[in-house]
Amino acid sequence: MSWVSRIADAVEWRPRGLGIEWDVIEAHLGTMLPADYKELCRCFGAGEFSGYMHVYGALGGADSQVADKLVSLWRTLEKYPFARDSFDPYGLYRPGGQGLIPWAISVTAVEFYWAADAEVPPEDWPVVARTEVSPWQRLPMSASECLVRVLTDVTFEEFTIADQVERPYFTLHAA
Repeated sequence: MSWVSRIADAVEWRPRGLGIEWDVIEAHLGTMLPADYKELCRCFGAGEFSGYMHVYGALGGADSQVADKLVSLWRTLEKYPFARDSFDPYGLYRPGGQGLIPWAISVTAVEFYWAADAEVPPEDWPVVARTEVSPWQRLPMSASECLVRVLTDVTFEEFTIADQVERPYFTLHAA
């Protein structure tokens, strides 16, 4: 069973099977995205898990919250170059290079990124996460595995909400 299927089962969700123009989105980003993330977006679209974790998803077509968020961060760093330090030691991803690509954020400001590298297959990118008070933590797992663990694994210290939410759920964001 895939990690995305485990998420769908945990939140009692029926996959939507959205048509998403990944070729357009990935051209805009300047990189391919991990297959499990694309499966997650096709299944759920865009929304929030357990009123806690917002995954930058896709609503169908060429719309992508990951692309929108990354472009917004590029603009922020152009306007405020001193903010680059907040992404150290990874930096922010630029096409053809290495750096962070955001894929989720929690209501408590826990940030989730991929440590992307143009020379490495996207399926091998680790998740990198931090809280407001902790440094980056490298999590050698996919985005969907990370999401399963946030929602259901009480041993996933510092990131889990499994001990706070009786049953995980998903709320779809409207277009």
